[in-house]
Amino acid sequence: MKQPQLSVIIPVYKTLEDRLLRALNSASSLTIPHETVVVFDGEPGTSLLEMMDSYAAGDATVRWITIAHAGVAGARNAGIREATGIWMTFLDADDEIKPVGMEELVAYGNKHGCQLVQGRYIKQMTDTTEQCSLMSSSGLFRADEVRSFLRTVFLVDYGTSTAWSKIFLRSFLIEHHVFFDETLPIEDTPFMFDAVVGMDCVGFVPANCYVYYRNGDSLVTSFRKDYAQRIAAYLLEFKKRVDTLNDQGVSSAFEQYVVFYLLLVMMHYVFNPANGWDIHKQHAEFDHLVRTDLYRYALDHADCRQFSRSKRITAFVVRHHMFRLTRLICAFRNRQLH
Repeated sequence: MKQPQLSVIIPVYKTLEDRLLRALNSASSLTIPHETVVVFDGEPGTSLLEMMDSYAAGDATVRWITIAHAGVAGARNAGIREATGIWMTFLDADDEIKPVGMEELVAYGNKHGCQLVQGRYIKQMTDTTEQCSLMSSSGLFRADEVRSFLRTVFLVDYGTSTAWSKIFLRSFLIEHHVFFDETLPIEDTPFMFDAVVGMDCVGFVPANCYVYYRNGDSLVTSFRKDYAQRIAAYLLEFKKRVDTLNDQGVSSAFEQYVVFYLLLVMMHYVFNPANGWDIHKQHAEFDHLVRTDLYRYALDHADCRQFSRSKRITAFVVRHHMFRLTRLICAFRNRQLH
């Protein structure tokens, strides 16, 4: 059998059948030699397994494996090891790929000898659609230029921080032992950082290759008492990776990333409607966070001009310790999301 040009890795954990079917159909629409590797993160339910068996029986490009529950990072790592394609891409089970766009990425990567090629993706919300793109035209980052691409990993509005909407040269990941860190609460950005830091040719193609569906059940709605602590620990651990590079540009981009996560902590922790806190408790937690060394330094030094307008406004408000206005912004945003 001819080696697949592209392996599509789909981690599955308690996914609804219709959503997984949508993901499978999108991958099966590829016209280049390909394979789809479904990784069940824990034993799937009977109906899901029957659906998978039926689908694989009708499409020889689809196969599946089951691993002990290890989280999305563990499932993706199992997919990396199991895949046989020249290129790999990651597809969340409730999203879909755009086959024509993915094929453009593969053609571009083959032509230019890339180790990674990124495309555009569509963010589909309940009532609106957004397009996330690094640039407006195709481009290559070679040798020292790869560091400028690496900086975009920390700029969350450019689509580089996610593992999806891009293809990876599998041989490069295997040779350089690049896998998802299963010890961290957030897996995509560290994986991207670890992958890109050793590359010497990265490409971008302004082709829509992925649709991300922002579902209500994928949002942070429940209150976790350890959320702020886990995020701070994650950022401090990530900072160790960044500091080893001794690259001021990358370090500056990382400070923006820290501010971004502080904004998330404000919304999903301090001002989460599910926490049951009164305004005095919220104020105390707000003050504690903005005075923490990690966040205080980032607020003082981050250049947030590459944030979206709404994030820039919120960062300005938090930077100047405007508690009541931050509370109002987070309340509005929580109503939008939930």
